[in-house]
Amino acid sequence: MIRSTSGTAYFNHAESKAIGTAQIAVKAKVIDTLFDHTLSLQQHNESPIGFNKEHAPKKYTQTYYQESIINHLKEFLLKYTVVSSLYKYLREEKIMFVGEPRLTNINVHQHQDAIYAFEYTVAPKIAVRDWRYLPFKSPVRKKYQDIDKQASLFIEQESTAKKEYKQHLIAPGDWVLFEVSIANEKNKPLVNDLCELLWIQISDEDAGEPLRALFVGHSKGDTFITNNLYLQEYFGGTINTYYTFSVSIKEVIPTAYFCLDLFKDHFKLKSIRKMHQKIVEVYSSRTDISLRRAIVEEALALLAKTYPFDVPTPAIMRQEHIILERLHESPDYAVYKLQSDFEKSVQELARKQLRESMLADYFAHQENITPTIKDTCQYLNFTQRPRTKEFIYFMHPAISTNEDEEPIPHELLQYFCRKEKTINHILYHWSKP
Repeated sequence: MIRSTSGTAYFNHAESKAIGTAQIAVKAKVIDTLFDHTLSLQQHNESPIGFNKEHAPKKYTQTYYQESIINHLKEFLLKYTVVSSLYKYLREEKIMFVGEPRLTNINVHQHQDAIYAFEYTVAPKIAVRDWRYLPFKSPVRKKYQDIDKQASLFIEQESTAKKEYKQHLIAPGDWVLFEVSIANEKNKPLVNDLCELLWIQISDEDAGEPLRALFVGHSKGDTFITNNLYLQEYFGGTINTYYTFSVSIKEVIPTAYFCLDLFKDHFKLKSIRKMHQKIVEVYSSRTDISLRRAIVEEALALLAKTYPFDVPTPAIMRQEHIILERLHESPDYAVYKLQSDFEKSVQELARKQLRESMLADYFAHQENITPTIKDTCQYLNFTQRPRTKEFIYFMHPAISTNEDEEPIPHELLQYFCRKEKTINHILYHWSKP
């Protein structure tokens, strides 16, 4: 299957019973434009060994920098467009996969289309019919009066915070969606339609200073030109780059208040009373987890029981490795490791996580659920308060580990956001009288 998009890239994919392959191809004219631009910047800012910038022969400098620029473009394009294009393509074409796609090969040369090859585990095909009639009984909240008071106080405090919010300028803690593209010497796009959408949570830590300085004081709708060093390093660390970037701020989610309007839209709530009932779900807990999480887990357990399928073993093994990597960072890892059923528990957790993720994808495809920028804003709005984070079941790893200095590609957030939107779609229909 081949599909062109924006004149800059095209896509290939094929499937066997267990393994699928996908290729993202960036067109030769884009490669040559980027190569020539990067070479020009290198010639202007760097000196080959044994020469001054002014005296180095042009043919020699091209030969001297060729390999390093090609290696740079391999990394640059992967982060700048390829990964986002891959996830968008897989989503739009409703290609079901388990776990994460794996990069298997990169082929970049001048005057040729660049080919990025990926491999993914094919999800088994199942039919998920008649789900609206399943007998789902939602767990019941605890009736403690202080839970209602906490929910009411939360609504009151956040409503007041929004009324008092006057600045509308980006501040530490805010989430920012920005579009970045390489600009030419006239500060116009170097390649039309070649840009990247990224989310960043503005950090108040010392390490976040380069990006904080870039955004703080700006507001939604601003566009500006920058040579920001962090952006240079984010898109490529193999060589020093001297790109000029055009940055456009598309959305801002303030940390100054939790947006109750986004919250109401997310859950299709029509009244203050319904909003109060929903917020109670993260203040009421059952067996050490929030009522909200218990509701989602029981819903997914019912779906898994009704529509059984086998999770591919290779995917489980890869997920176990991911879980173990995260556990290694925990101070309690040594305690976990001593448990007699440690390995079995990790395996079962890996299987459960993959099964739930696959269920969300099955239903998203069947129900034609498509994430929007507004959905992503609603998703990230939950992260602005520790308590409301409980409303997110499919959490992006960078958010769950509180890594707020690294930009997150918009398409990767859409991948998690669609799963969240899907489970809410199911619960919404089950809650109808």
